[in-house]
Amino acid sequence: MDTLQVVELVFGAILLLLLVALAFLWLRRRYIGQGRLLLFCALRSEADPRWRLGLVRFRGDRLEWFSVVGPGWGPERTWIRHELDLGVPRDIGDEIAGLAEAVAVPTGTEGAELAMQPASYTAIRAWHESSPPGFNVNVA
Repeated sequence: MDTLQVVELVFGAILLLLLVALAFLWLRRRYIGQGRLLLFCALRSEADPRWRLGLVRFRGDRLEWFSVVGPGWGPERTWIRHELDLGVPRDIGDEIAGLAEAVAVPTGTEGAELAMQPASYTAIRAWHESSPPGFNVNVA
């Protein structure tokens, strides 16, 4: 093989890997969504103080956080509605890519904080304060 053929093979392999990675991300996003509401946010904890971009999904009585880029199909963090303790939102000093004018909200568990846009905070707060499906259904 001459040099040109080697370069073409390497370029083709890189292009194929890129297409496979993009297809994986697209399929993973479709699987995570499953027809449910997803919100774009970031997470940090005492164990990992840097902001990590992710998606939050509402699932019945659970709030699930998925990393934007990662190999896992399941949530990396899960909060049960009645155990979640949302604090007061505050402005973030640092700029988070993709989250303009984000606010940070403590979750009350393990020193974790979620950063999101104010409209997303309103949605999470409304979900948190509403009654879970089927809870106290027979109360008159």
